[in-house]
Amino acid sequence: MTRNSISSRLALVMVLIVTLTALAASALIFSRLNSVLIESTSAELERETEIQATKFVSRMDELMRDTLLLANTPPIQGIIRSSSAGADGLDATDGSTLALWRRRLEIIFEGVIRNKPDYLQVRFIGLADGGRELVRVDRDVEAGQVLPIGDQSLQQKGLEPYFTSAIRKEEGQIDLSPINLNREQGVIEEPYVPVIRSSTPIFNEVTGEVFGIVVINLAVNSALRELTTSVDPRQTYYVVDADNHYLVHPQRSREFEFEQGIEAEAQDDFPLLRELMKTGGAALSTVDAENKQVLSSRKIRFGPAESARSLYVVVTDGFQDITVVSRAVAKQAAVLIIALAGGAFVIGIILARRIVQPIEKLAESVRNLDVDNAALSIPPALPAEAGELAHALESSLEAVSKRNEQLLAKNKELEQFAYIASHDLQEPVRTISSFSTMLNTRYADQLDERGHKSLTFILDSCQRMQALIHGLLEYSRLGKKAEPEDVDLASMIQGVLDDLHASIESKQARITVASLPTLHVYAVEVRLLFQNLLGNALKFTHPDVKPAISIDASRSGRGWQFAVTDNGLGIAPEAREKVFLIFQRLQNRNEYEGTGIGLAHCRKIVEMHGGNIWIEDAPGGGSRFVFTLHELARVAPQGIKHG
Repeated sequence: MTRNSISSRLALVMVLIVTLTALAASALIFSRLNSVLIESTSAELERETEIQATKFVSRMDELMRDTLLLANTPPIQGIIRSSSAGADGLDATDGSTLALWRRRLEIIFEGVIRNKPDYLQVRFIGLADGGRELVRVDRDVEAGQVLPIGDQSLQQKGLEPYFTSAIRKEEGQIDLSPINLNREQGVIEEPYVPVIRSSTPIFNEVTGEVFGIVVINLAVNSALRELTTSVDPRQTYYVVDADNHYLVHPQRSREFEFEQGIEAEAQDDFPLLRELMKTGGAALSTVDAENKQVLSSRKIRFGPAESARSLYVVVTDGFQDITVVSRAVAKQAAVLIIALAGGAFVIGIILARRIVQPIEKLAESVRNLDVDNAALSIPPALPAEAGELAHALESSLEAVSKRNEQLLAKNKELEQFAYIASHDLQEPVRTISSFSTMLNTRYADQLDERGHKSLTFILDSCQRMQALIHGLLEYSRLGKKAEPEDVDLASMIQGVLDDLHASIESKQARITVASLPTLHVYAVEVRLLFQNLLGNALKFTHPDVKPAISIDASRSGRGWQFAVTDNGLGIAPEAREKVFLIFQRLQNRNEYEGTGIGLAHCRKIVEMHGGNIWIEDAPGGGSRFVFTLHELARVAPQGIKHG
């Protein structure tokens, strides 16, 4: 072994030892650090949801206290006394009128709503007249006002679930309704306002009979959002009621789906939630290694003990967010590894310097090669490794030269094949077709049924052969001598539709074209692409269904993605790759004419533009051909000088 060889290998060993040691130590540290971070996140999420749950419960307790406070204000019994039989609208205790007591209660209700921004309504509802509202004060959120409601706008609420539930309670008890969307006159308000209603029964202190209820409508938007607000905004929160309906979801459209008659089962999305509801515990956490996230769920129990309600909070945190700290440490470790590898590299350079010069000489010989006569000039006195490399290069260049000669010969053969296909093959086919036609014309009366049938088969085969040859030629010529240009695809598609007008009219097809861009592409080829796809969509249809075809386009990275969707016969998944092969057909040629080369053309045209093409199921049945196109490079004009 030469001295130079030992030096180069020693340098390589040093670099590998330093680098591998650093990588192994770093991997071990980071793996352990990530495990600790992930394990600690579960406990952290449980602590966060516990704090937020305590705040929510406190809000509900405050709501219930306010309800009881309002139920025990003097105007409540004043209204009852002045409304009793024989009172004639006057309170026998102090002579106050019913209207005066109602106004006093309105003032109290107004004061409460003004000081509680989330209170939407405070109402005193009587049992008489179908549960008629006696006093009602509303918050007009848009106008920023608190307004008492006049007699003409007071409503009957006797059939509302919160009313029928509250009047069955004992004195001093609270009824909390489920959280749902606020309604006026039975219609859901827009924009949506989630509410919870706190109600308590009101008894006539003289007769002891139920007179009505006091109810507060609380807008729970802020309470729910506060419940799902954490220190780390990268965590994702969900709130679910006891019936498995989403009240808070990252996708706002999923919230309160049950109000639209959609039964969403949150347990299907989070098996952890199903387990928590089943066990009845307070909190449950797990690590989902498959989806790389930590999940924590907590049950929030609120309301009076005898009729408490429950909500469930689910929070997720991805491994990517949890391991931010370890990634920061990894960057520092990477700097250290780079520094160590750099030092080892310098040492390796010093040790390997002796073998660099011969390699450079060999490289110079390779750079000076004559492209047409690739004969390598090997520098004299090369070391063992460099000499072996030089001889290997020399052998490789000889093999490449021979391969190039073979490729040139193959290209000539392909050109000859194209000539034969366009002239020599077509000529005998035309001859056979001509003579068969002549026989059929001149000797028709001398041929029996079998002879006529044979001539028909010959003529059909000739026509198919001519079509196949013509399709093969078109396939081989795609892109030859083509120059890219700016093409307004909307105008181009209109031209294609004009060409297909007869077929569109005959099948009463409806074609929808979205907004299309202007691209720098091969114009003729792209027109053929859309013509083939639209032609197939019009051809392969159900006999009793009018064709419905759409063309749309959208940005996709640096290119554009197009889709041609139809409601035709469709293509089975197992055949979706086969149809792009040349001369491949799925239908019988007696039912649908064609050569089976159109989709092969489409794939070649798409690949000429650096894209891909594939088939998907159409939403309403049929096929959806999706493909991407990239604009071609623009060639600057020659001979233009800029001063």
